[in-house]
Amino acid sequence: MTTSITNMQLPAPYKALNKLVLSFIGALVVTFSLFAFMHQLISQDKVFIAEPAPVIDVVISQDIEDSPVETRRVLPPPPKPVQKAPPKPNTPPAETTGVNVEVNITSGVKSAPIQMQNTLQMSDTHAAPIVRIEPTYPAAAARDGIEGWVQLAFSISPNGQVIDAQVVDAKPKRVFNRAALKALKRWKYRPKMINGKPVVQSGQSVVLEFNLNQ
Repeated sequence: MTTSITNMQLPAPYKALNKLVLSFIGALVVTFSLFAFMHQLISQDKVFIAEPAPVIDVVISQDIEDSPVETRRVLPPPPKPVQKAPPKPNTPPAETTGVNVEVNITSGVKSAPIQMQNTLQMSDTHAAPIVRIEPTYPAAAARDGIEGWVQLAFSISPNGQVIDAQVVDAKPKRVFNRAALKALKRWKYRPKMINGKPVVQSGQSVVLEFNLNQ
């Protein structure tokens, strides 16, 4: 009678033993795997210790210029105050209107007092020129080579200014009149004085010539 081994069924104790062996082998494999994995992790971990940064000593040198030495001048002591002279007594001005003169005669005859009056007075003066402005040569006359003259009549005011200026005669006519009048009105005079007071002096006349050679 032929019996197949494959069809044979193992008893129950053998089945429990097989399961225990397989579990133990699996546990060993898992444990070994874990140890291997942990060893790989530990071998790959690298601890980097940061090196301390180098200390660089920076020294900044700066030359400080010495401040200039101030020299103080010793001032001399102030001068002593000068004593003021005592004020002069006020003396009344001497009268100049007249002088009383008494004449004594040895014979005992006394004459009446003689009074001498001051007859000096300020003399009268005529007007005198102070500032004289030369006339400007007309451009048209200078371009054409024209020469001539202008006679003017005027008066002098108490302020020394020229007033009432007018053309009396001219050659050529109406060429130099405006320039002559403009210059004459800028003249200044010392006015005429009568009894110490300035007055108007009329009847003045002057001839202004216009020459290209001047």
